[in-house]
Formats: sequence, C-alpha cells, structure tokens
Amino acid sequence: MQASKLCPSPHISAEDLSGDTEVTISTVGFEVIGEEKENRGCVKFDEFERSMVLNRTNLKRIIAHHGNDTAEWKGKKITLYPSETDWGGRTVPCIRVRES
Repeated sequence: MQASKLCPSPHISAEDLSGDTEVTISTVGFEVIGEEKENRGCVKFDEFERSMVLNRTNLKRIIAHHGNDTAEWKGKKITLYPSETDWGGRTVPCIRVRES
C-alpha cells in the first residue's frame, strides 16, 4: 500500500493518476482550500469523488477545448495526466489536462 493512501488529499493529486485518465466534467465551482482558507476554482468529475483544484494552465486548456462558459462544461470529456512542474525552486508532481 502507498503511504499516501493513509491520509488522502481532499483533492485529486497527480499520484491518483496511473497515466492518461479520461474524465467527464460534472460540476465547476469554488471551494475553500488549504490553511489559508482560499476560495479557489475546482472541477468535479463523474469518475472521482474528490475535486481537482484549478490552476491557470489547466483552466486555459479546458477553456481552449470547451469554451469560456463553465455552464457548458458539464458532460464534456477531458484527459488528465500526471506531469511535473517547477514550484518553489523544486520539481513537483502535478496534473495536466489535454483534450480527449
């Protein structure tokens, strides 16, 4: 068992993906995130119980594929895949989005 499974993140993380994962958008909205209690955009999918916190890169990619009106995203498919990004001077795992 992976140790990260003992205390799962409240949101989808790169470790939750074993490779390309096609998902269906169910809802888009705001959730309070982290110790700072930040109100951040999140997307929920039919295939996961937890949501994915949006970042600018993934938001731009979803907009490019499905338009700027989030009300139109429900039922649309995208592919999530694990990747890496530079953050705080180090390379960390992340989720990226591509068209299905």
